[in-house]
Amino acid sequence: MKSNRLLTILLIALITMFSVHVFNVNTEGARLDLTETKMYSLTKGTHQIIEKMKSEGVKPIEIRLYFSHTAGKSLPQMIKNFVTYEQYIRNLLREYERYSGGKIRVKFIDPVPDSDEAQDATDFGLDGKPINQYGDLFFFGLVFQTQTGSKDMIEFLSPDKQETIEYEISKKVYNLLWPTKKRIGILSGIEPLPDDNPYMNQLLQAQGKAPSQPWTSMDVLKEHYEISRIDAESDAISKDDYDLLMVIHPRDFTDKQLWAINEWVVTGGKTMVFLDPYCIEDQPEQSPNNPWAAIQYKPASTLGNLLDTWGLKREEDQFVVDYELGVKRMVDRRGPAQKVITDLMVTDQNIGQVANPEVPILNGLANLRFFLVGALQKTDKATAEFTPLLRTTDAGGSVEIKPGFSQSGDSLAYTDLNNPGKIIDKFSPADEAQVFAWMIKGQLADAYPEGASFPAEAPRPPPGLPPGVQMPVPEDAEMIEKAAIPAESHAESTLIVFGDVDFITDQLAFQRSFFGVAAANDNYKVLLNSVDFLLGSEELMNVRSKRQIRRPFELFDRIEAQADADMLEQERQVRADIERFQDDLREKQRGINEKNAVLFQKKLQDEIESLNDKINEGNRALREIRKQKRAQLEGVEQWVRASIIGAMPGAVCLFGLFSFYARRSKQKKVRR
Repeated sequence: MKSNRLLTILLIALITMFSVHVFNVNTEGARLDLTETKMYSLTKGTHQIIEKMKSEGVKPIEIRLYFSHTAGKSLPQMIKNFVTYEQYIRNLLREYERYSGGKIRVKFIDPVPDSDEAQDATDFGLDGKPINQYGDLFFFGLVFQTQTGSKDMIEFLSPDKQETIEYEISKKVYNLLWPTKKRIGILSGIEPLPDDNPYMNQLLQAQGKAPSQPWTSMDVLKEHYEISRIDAESDAISKDDYDLLMVIHPRDFTDKQLWAINEWVVTGGKTMVFLDPYCIEDQPEQSPNNPWAAIQYKPASTLGNLLDTWGLKREEDQFVVDYELGVKRMVDRRGPAQKVITDLMVTDQNIGQVANPEVPILNGLANLRFFLVGALQKTDKATAEFTPLLRTTDAGGSVEIKPGFSQSGDSLAYTDLNNPGKIIDKFSPADEAQVFAWMIKGQLADAYPEGASFPAEAPRPPPGLPPGVQMPVPEDAEMIEKAAIPAESHAESTLIVFGDVDFITDQLAFQRSFFGVAAANDNYKVLLNSVDFLLGSEELMNVRSKRQIRRPFELFDRIEAQADADMLEQERQVRADIERFQDDLREKQRGINEKNAVLFQKKLQDEIESLNDKINEGNRALREIRKQKRAQLEGVEQWVRASIIGAMPGAVCLFGLFSFYARRSKQKKVRR
């Protein structure tokens, strides 16, 4: 009897093992990714790259993952958390290998200290982190190598870049196999790509000035494309030299520069333009003799008659604002957080309203940031195909903000940019969404149908004049005569125009962390996707479309938005009262002079004190409104916390009570 039982157990074990083996063989390669963003699945772009490898018959590429398992055992818990990320990378690489059909081969290497593998990791240039006093290094990087000997690497993999790692891997593979880079020419009114002149850098350092550094977005572009500055004195841009023209903040461009841009576009050149009503990167030098000049300075850019000819207009001094997209942040160091409707944050909750889902450039984006944006309006002169890329929500519109000082009344000035409450009070939603990015396709009209004439060298204003002053052309100046562009040279072009420059600058698009410079949002993806789209690199653009993993607490967001909306009118009324009291106060103070100071001193002083009391009372009312909003959020937070913490214990108690009474009732029935 006992032997039969043992035999049965043994047979069951053998059948189970055989079943597991058969199941594993027949389901090998099967995958099921249940994550919302498909984080364990390869994107469409990566599949396109792999299919291109197969169709073109390229030789296999080898990817080596170096991860210090052995050395990592002695590390603190913070570093051991890299193990989870390593497992994700390992699984992702297996996906590459599985789909590639032998075109991608993967190796996993543990570079034990003092081993040949550790020396190889150092020789390849991986960034080993010292972990003890013996000089042992912790490696976590990737090496890519083709059979022809070409190499590339990711020096160190950090968990905070998990959302972009597939793109980084696919980019390395793509650039190794197809290394020819297309060329981008930069024409700009500021310095996104400073001239790397060692002599000038030494001269600046001798003067105590730091040499200008390129924008991080330009460094990112350099990884994919050849980028160079176009000489501002050029009167032509050759398609033999460039595949794409990028015009950034064209402030005070000369007729020569505008002619060159017009000729490039009209003859079919692909172009990106970044305009801005107020570019924070464009700041005048501070003048001790005229400290107020900076407030009067207007850091705006436009393409003049070119935009008008092509059917697009950027209204002067008009700024895009949006109550729903406005960032809530501190404006000054000691003040409370305020809604800033000129500082726009697009999240995955409202990306569908802002970004055109039919344009592949904007696929997969979830977090964008724009600051002091200009509206771009399509005009009756438009003859090409206009596609809106980015727009405001239904809560958006525009306000007029002029250079100079804030004055009383309905007007807004640059000094009001630090007074978000006043901007909110002067704003009301527009009848239709404000578009601030367009894609234009087709044959564009010539802004110089009769040709052009301009000086060979634009006259420069003398020192001391404010920027943007146009000097008259001397009578004896050498002139360049340009004949009209022949009709047979006209061709269809694609033009992408943004109403903001700042969104691709370091201040908005990137942030510094322990691991170096990292993306602060998806702004850089908009730039790269646009370039890839114009230059035909669709595969990498599709890899970039993988969305980030986010778990926002939408209930709190909705409650906060509703509280802001409910109390907005109260805040507006209080701020209007405060502004009126302040105007009255300034008027009373101006009424005091030497002649009437003694006569009216007591009366005026009483009135001034009364106005100050009213101003203080208004500020207290604003604080009370903010306190009420905070109380609403805290009340909901406590309710949610109590629900989450008490849900399981409460369910267990209820189940226990139910079981107790059910058992007791059953026992009573049995006794009867």
